[in-house]
Parts: sequence; structure tokens; C-alpha cells
Amino acid sequence: MLNIILFGPPGAGKGTQSEKLILKYKLVHLSTGDIFRANIKGETALGKLARNFMDNGQLVPDEVTISMLEQEVNKNPNAKGFIFDGFPRTKAQAEALDKLLKSINTSITMMLALEVKEEELKKRLLLRGKESGRPDDQNPLIIQKRIDVYNNETAPVKNHYSAQKKYIGVKGIGAIEEIFNALCDAIDRKLGLKKPEKKKGAVKKVAPKKVTVKKAPVKKSTKKAIKKVAKKTAKKVVKKTVKKTAAKKGTKKVIKKVVKKVSVKKATKKNVGKHAKKIVKKVLPKIIKKSTKKVVAKKKKK
Repeated sequence: MLNIILFGPPGAGKGTQSEKLILKYKLVHLSTGDIFRANIKGETALGKLARNFMDNGQLVPDEVTISMLEQEVNKNPNAKGFIFDGFPRTKAQAEALDKLLKSINTSITMMLALEVKEEELKKRLLLRGKESGRPDDQNPLIIQKRIDVYNNETAPVKNHYSAQKKYIGVKGIGAIEEIFNALCDAIDRKLGLKKPEKKKGAVKKVAPKKVTVKKAPVKKSTKKAIKKVAKKTAKKVVKKTVKKTAAKKGTKKVIKKVVKKVSVKKATKKNVGKHAKKIVKKVLPKIIKKSTKKVVAKKKKK
């Protein structure tokens, strides 16, 4: 069963769109305004009760309104669904409606809200007032009050159905058919009749395959070149370090100090690859040891 609450401020176009939705989805239209007028005119028990409250300047209690709605629902046992217009207006009414529908094994499918900016609403209502002659639509103060009441009183109803993930807002500005199609799309998606459209030009991402690259063996000639570079650089650093270090400290202590100062980066001059660094790591200590011994020995002779 498709049960829709058509929601929106005065002047949003609910009346126009509800008529079109009723025809397309074969829904029963339940307008609380129409139901009230019919009950009062027909002088039903509920109509008389509602009239009594109204004559005394009191609001008609929710229980009376719900009882009127229940009667209308029960009159249509084979209905494919209902579209509720003008109800619920408060959270208490929304909870009462949920309870009523639960008693007949159904629930609200969605709250469809026509979203229109306040300035646009005022323009529409003033225009409607000129065309229809309705005095309430010709007075800017009354229009503002009706919009304020809607914003203040019905916001909790929006929150109530948002919490149930049943609230869907639809842009209420544009051509009548354009808005109607947007409402139908929202309904069809909710019912699972229409899948969300895929973005044009979207390309399915494919995970890149892992590629393993074998390391090329280092040529003997390259090894020799690397050793030469390391040897040359190491010798320079050794000479500088030994000059600053007293020969009395002994060759081993000098070697240790040189090893700390001569890094792999310095020995490779930062311009040879990973393979070179591995080779230098092995070769460097030997080169340093030999170079240091020679320099220290020469210094001692002097």
C-alpha cells in the first residue's frame, strides 16, 4: 500500500500536484479540510462535536480529527493507498496517524515535501489572491503569518519522518510537469521501481595489477667503477680526519672516527643507484681501514 503525506507551505502547489499523483497511482485523497466540511455539513456526530469546539473558539482536538480520518480510511478497504493532505500538522498528530495506520497493518510510505523559498511563496499567494479573489491571499500580513505558522508548527513533523528515513524533499519551483516528474521519480525510487541513474561518462574503476620487476644484475665493470668512487671519496675524508686527530690515539680509534664521518651517501656522491649503495656498504669499511693505516703510518714517520 502506498501512503503519502504531501507536505509543503501554503502556495507550494500541493493541490495541483496531489490531483496528478492521485490519478497516476490510483490513490484515495484524504484532505482534512474537505473531511471537516463534509462532516459539519452532513451533521454527523463527529461533525457536531467539531462544530461545538469551533463555535466556542476552541481548536478541534486531535482525537476528533483522527476519528474522522479513521472513518474515511475504513470506507476504502480496497484502496491501493492514500494521499494525506493537510494532515498531520504536529508531531502528536503524526504519532496518532502512525498508530491508526498500524491498526490496519500499514504505515506511511513517505513524506513528500515541496520545497519553495519564502519570497516565491509570497509572490504566488498574492497572484492567486488577485485571480481567485480570496481575501486571505491578498493580505501580505496574513500570508506572512500563515508561512510562520507552517514553519513553527510543522517542522517537528518533518523531523518525525526524517528520523524514520521517510522524508523526501523535492524542489517545488519550475513547470508543473517538471515538478510532477520529480515527485514521481522520488516515489518510484522509494518503491524500488526505478534505480538511481548512473552518472554519464562514469568509468568503472579496475584495480591495477601488481607488477613485479626483477632487479637487473650489476655488471663487473660497474662494480669496479663504484669501488673506485668509494675509494677516492673515502681517502679524502680519511686524510682530513687524520690531520685533525693526534697519531697518539692509535690507528683503531682513528678508524672508528673515520667510519662515523664517511657515510654511504658521501662515498657514492648521491649519484649512483641502490645497487651501488649495497656494494659500498660492504667495501667501505675495508677501504677506510686500509687508507687510515697508510695515512697514520706516514704521519708517524714524519
